[in-house]
Amino acid sequence: MSILRIIFILSVITALALSAYTMSAVESDNGGRYTNSIGVLLPPDAAPPEQQVLNQFSEDRPYNEWFRTVYKGAAGKYLIAEPLTRTNQNFELRGGASERWEVSENGLTWTFYIRSGLQWSDGHPMTAHDYVFSLRRGADPENAYDFGWYYQPIKNWTKVVARQVPTDSLKVWAADDLTLKITTETPTPHLPLLLTYSWVSPEHAVNKYGDAWSTQTETSVSSGPFMVTKWTKGHEMILEANPMYRGVDKPYLERIIYKMFNTATPPQRLPAYEAGEIDIAEIESQAELARLLSDGRLEDQVHTWPNFWTHYLFYNTQEPPFNDRRVRLALGLAIDREALCRSALKGFAVPAYAMLPPGFPAYSGDTFKAMQGYNPERARRLLAEAGYPNGQGFPTVDMWLRNEPVMHRDAAEGLQALLKRNLNLNIEVRNVENKVFMDGLNNHTFLFGMVPYEFDFVDPSNLLGLWLSNGRHNWNNRAFDALMIEAGAEVRDPVRRIGLYQEAERLLVEDVGGVFLWHKQKAQLWKPYLKGSALEPDHMGYRSWRGDQVMSSSLTLYVAEE
Repeated sequence: MSILRIIFILSVITALALSAYTMSAVESDNGGRYTNSIGVLLPPDAAPPEQQVLNQFSEDRPYNEWFRTVYKGAAGKYLIAEPLTRTNQNFELRGGASERWEVSENGLTWTFYIRSGLQWSDGHPMTAHDYVFSLRRGADPENAYDFGWYYQPIKNWTKVVARQVPTDSLKVWAADDLTLKITTETPTPHLPLLLTYSWVSPEHAVNKYGDAWSTQTETSVSSGPFMVTKWTKGHEMILEANPMYRGVDKPYLERIIYKMFNTATPPQRLPAYEAGEIDIAEIESQAELARLLSDGRLEDQVHTWPNFWTHYLFYNTQEPPFNDRRVRLALGLAIDREALCRSALKGFAVPAYAMLPPGFPAYSGDTFKAMQGYNPERARRLLAEAGYPNGQGFPTVDMWLRNEPVMHRDAAEGLQALLKRNLNLNIEVRNVENKVFMDGLNNHTFLFGMVPYEFDFVDPSNLLGLWLSNGRHNWNNRAFDALMIEAGAEVRDPVRRIGLYQEAERLLVEDVGGVFLWHKQKAQLWKPYLKGSALEPDHMGYRSWRGDQVMSSSLTLYVAEE
């Protein structure tokens, strides 16, 4: 499982497991309202304090700090530290520790204005200097941070990581206690979005305890809405509402209880859910999903939604037969995506006709379905025009896969069968280990393959950037590159920027840089008493509590009366 997938799962679990506990109940005149221990008035339909306890599973990991490690980071790191920025339910930027920001005329230097009065849970003031320290800590090669590539747009980041320049050469500095400055290598309009992943580290605690500050209850310090009150390794972590929190998103809820587990002995999620031991559970197989949907007691507690994850076919468009657009398009038109999603991918995918998934910024809906949608008759005509009537003369081609699980291998074999039936093509499926695949992909030695990509951050540049001429695939389109470069430099007009990305994606689909197959779908169980805007559809009609957004909107959750 990829780290981004792990981050995504942990962030969703965190969002849905926030707990309200030991509330100081104060009924208002309208009856049924309560104020929690940090003074936040709960929604009118909130359950009484004694019912506000939720439990969840979480993988047992040693560190509770974002800028120390992602791979070995505990789930609590998202809620005990304050990011510079957040997003709302529609992925629109809003303030976190920074109340506002601006960019210089040349689009390179950003100024973030830190809220006055922020402090750590031990009473220590929190300032712009803490964010300078945190980002330098991430870039410091001595720290060997495992997510450092993410911040490469910051000027000198790559050089610092490579030990070419000292850590203090990183172009991040505090003009004063409440003013943070960041210079980027090139104009980076999505920098504030990137900084939703900026959970600050306490310089004073790191200097005092080293890495140990984030490994145990006694040394833990929080700047976020929650703080660690109990952490028994291998057993339990408890977070409670932070009374010293001075940010804008104070939680309705007071307690999060993580039941810790080791990956070698994963928990039995569904039995625990049905027994009332946890209040959210991942649905991990088609058999589980089918059983739950046929269970009258649980079917209404099943929720599915498209993840920001796209499976697609890629070609080496510099080599025959895929240097011919007609051939590339013929393969796309010969694939019945809806049939694949109904059969091999049952319940865990929705058809894809472009790179950007449903609900993602710049998503164009079904606009592209007519370009790459199922049309076997047209596919056969195009293949014949390209010189391969009924597949005659077409070489046997390997379709390379990256260590795909059984469900996705089944889908690949279904795709193989469709190409044989509709175009009489012989395709060999090659599912190989990660290293073999990535070596072939990065060295451009594969003629044809299937690969997934999950978002790193919720911006079109992330997913569409894969298709630049200097990117991971052998597809070159100068017009596409020009649009992407123009969009990437647009720091003043976000609407125009989105339009440029939509036009770039249209070129990608029209020229068949790739064939887009399906977007992975998430499936979970939640107890019916979980409420809050984080669980509601966004302005496009999609559930949006995922990725960096969920860590912001999670604070809207509460337990309602049943």
